[in-house]
Amino acid sequence: MLFALSLLIPLFLVAVVIFWRLSPLHDKPARVRWFNLVAVVIGLLLCGLVAWLIRAYLAGHTDSGKWPGVTGYYVGTLFPLYLAAAGGIRHLLFGGPSTPLELTPQDLSKTRF
Repeated sequence: MLFALSLLIPLFLVAVVIFWRLSPLHDKPARVRWFNLVAVVIGLLLCGLVAWLIRAYLAGHTDSGKWPGVTGYYVGTLFPLYLAAAGGIRHLLFGGPSTPLELTPQDLSKTRF
């Protein structure tokens, strides 16, 4: 179970990096940064709420000692999905093209297969 949870940690971090990296270009970048910050804070608060609910639900059961593992699975899945939804809302609100990923054909020509 710990190995599976350890696989979710990079997914958690990659989701945050992709969310910040694909921010749209806007004439007021401070508003986009503010939206990003608020979205991440709300996501972390949702994860805390889910952890509290799972702990409360498993409190009297025989599996009460496994609540951290169960919470890890839920949070590791919920947070990237939430950031994807927040990214869609951000695109609807601020529109415009996102920042390029800066991959050029010259970079691809140096790749050996």
